[in-house]
Amino acid sequence: MITIKEVAKLAGVSVSTVSRVLNNLPDVNPQTRDLVRRVIAENGYVPNATARTLKQTNTNIICVIVKGFQNLFFAPIVEGIQFFIDKTDYIPLVHYIDESADEVAAAVSLVSEKKALGVIFLGGSPSSKTRSIARIKVPCVLATMSARDLDMKNTSSVCVDDFAAAGKAIDYLVARGHRDIAILGGRRLDRDLVWNRFNGARQRLADHGIGFDDSRYIESKFSFEDAYRATAAALKQENRAFTALFAMSDIMAIGACRAIFDHGLKVPDDVSVIGFDGIQIGRYYNPTLTSVRQPQDEIARRSASLIIQNIKGINIGHSIVLDTEVVAGESVKTCS
Repeated sequence: MITIKEVAKLAGVSVSTVSRVLNNLPDVNPQTRDLVRRVIAENGYVPNATARTLKQTNTNIICVIVKGFQNLFFAPIVEGIQFFIDKTDYIPLVHYIDESADEVAAAVSLVSEKKALGVIFLGGSPSSKTRSIARIKVPCVLATMSARDLDMKNTSSVCVDDFAAAGKAIDYLVARGHRDIAILGGRRLDRDLVWNRFNGARQRLADHGIGFDDSRYIESKFSFEDAYRATAAALKQENRAFTALFAMSDIMAIGACRAIFDHGLKVPDDVSVIGFDGIQIGRYYNPTLTSVRQPQDEIARRSASLIIQNIKGINIGHSIVLDTEVVAGESVKTCS
């Protein structure tokens, strides 16, 4: 009888793709799904009943929980995680939730329903939910967030040093003569990346002998629209004049640039802007965006590798910290 590997070869797809079709799982292109089903029908492939029954209680699914539906920074990381997991015997199951949803509750539900072997979190702050994350009884990897402060044996992380990376942004602005610097970022409630980026920026300002008045902190959600609104409101206040702005994401930076233009000012002539993440759109924006780049492909590859190692009992509780770099664009000028 024809095997699942032979079905995959005839259809020109991976074994995991055939498996997803057989189990009616999402994330399969409709044309690919039809092709695989046609190959199965034409060649009389019959799944092993014993194996199918076994898979109902012991799957090879890895859940990827993404917080936010339209995050341009997360998109290539999600694709990368899927690509690297697809090359193994495991199946990635990507699940998107709203920014206000509870990612830990979503994970508990998916692990119970899908019998997943592991979970990758992308976005949100599960590390701030120490007690509830303990409810997840399978290995977890926090991608872009740190698990170093968690006393959780089954939780690892792949991230950058947000504190140090924000400091690099401030160093870049100060080296170009800026001292009146504002910070555009999220709510500073949890000890998450917002908190770390804010304190990293504030510490580097202090190291350069520059005080930071909290009135120069502009709070915004991580969206074009909210960053535009928050920056526009800040520009209308005369006592909040600044020559440079550090935005905690490129999305925020681009929204802020639009607000600066609409306020009758120019970037970088009147206000210099530096972002964070290094997303592709920043290279095509006008002016091209200076940004602290995170290694998206490396985050994806290391997260996929680490969750599989953790499932196998290797490197559980391991935290990987990747480096960042400032990528120069045209959005920051040197003060005379």
